[in-house]
Amino acid sequence: MKKLGVLGGTFNPLHNGHIALAEAAQKAYQLDEVLFIPSGNPPHKKEKTDIIDKEYRYEMVKLAIAGNKTWGVSRMEMDRPGFSYAVDTFKELKAKYKNAKLYYIMGLDSINEILEWRKPLELFKYCEIIVGTRPGARIRTFRRMVKFPPLAQEVDKIDIIELNENISASDIREKLKKGISVADVVPTQVVKYIERKKIYQ
Repeated sequence: MKKLGVLGGTFNPLHNGHIALAEAAQKAYQLDEVLFIPSGNPPHKKEKTDIIDKEYRYEMVKLAIAGNKTWGVSRMEMDRPGFSYAVDTFKELKAKYKNAKLYYIMGLDSINEILEWRKPLELFKYCEIIVGTRPGARIRTFRRMVKFPPLAQEVDKIDIIELNENISASDIREKLKKGISVADVVPTQVVKYIERKKIYQ
């Protein structure tokens, strides 16, 4: 059975932490493919004024993953009208990849907020979840949360992988506004694209 990892997010901008998470998940779970899905209109993002145009975010993902034949990028959330709900995305993916096992790759911040999402428990009908933790992350919140209903019954479908990277997209945006280089935390092609398009200035 084909194993497909799905990494969603605003990718605002895409950075080395996203790449490290995709690589670690692919290696740990022997994923045949990883599909990056930039969100169109994310309902859970409080400060939407900070989110740049979706076409910029899509191009950054495309540039960053261009050298990896087992990675792809999808416009499905970007082209869907209304909010980008994960449950709708995975329902659609399950219908498209009928014989694949789906893995939802996310960061700890996302899993800690999952009960606030639309129909969060329905997600587990379509996928398992791989959570990447960063150094100093709020792992205690997660451990407490999965002990109690409703998540307790799904805990065997949630796996954790520890990463060394601790990169914040908001820190990157702040640096770019101040003209500080982010070449150490953002893929080269993405940095060049940001400079060329004068994004985040």
